[in-house]
Amino acid sequence: MPESPISLIDRIILEHVEPNAVQVDEAGRFPRENIDAMAAAGLLGLVSATEVGGMGFGMNEATDVVGRLAEHCTSTAMIVCMHYAATAVIEALGADDVRREIGAGRHLSTLAFSEKGSRSQFWAPLSTARAEGDNIILDAAKSWVTSAPEAASYVWSSKPASAEGASTLWLVPLPLTESRSTRRSPASACAVTSRVR
Repeated sequence: MPESPISLIDRIILEHVEPNAVQVDEAGRFPRENIDAMAAAGLLGLVSATEVGGMGFGMNEATDVVGRLAEHCTSTAMIVCMHYAATAVIEALGADDVRREIGAGRHLSTLAFSEKGSRSQFWAPLSTARAEGDNIILDAAKSWVTSAPEAASYVWSSKPASAEGASTLWLVPLPLTESRSTRRSPASACAVTSRVR
């Protein structure tokens, strides 16, 4: 019988998270060894479907894992929370190849929702998206993206490029190019949904 997510995370906390917590906090660094240990144990694929190599659990188990992490390292907990939130969107609407990479623990994702001027109303982004040839040009002043330089993709919100509605979510693989305020996504970027209500 496979090990439960709670026993897996408790072992990772004991072996990696607790010993690294003070140094991660004091140095303000990305807790790479904690995330690598979670990936190796299959926990980055916790909410990924079993059909793509994930563990097939839901948000209740994700909440339990994040809660346990938060008791020992809030940085690791926030990174994992954003990854699980992004993964839920990708599981529902994303391509199977990305889903498989997450399920295998080879892909860390995050949300890119927070923007200057939106007053934390992430459902009503100010950023824009427009088609230019085979590319989608995303123009934003994102104010906060957890794991920004470490993630393999962002679930990015913007005003719709051509659809009606409050926002569109885009799956943006990294690395991005151009400036920090205006970033061009590669041609492989795609809308994971055309409308969010």
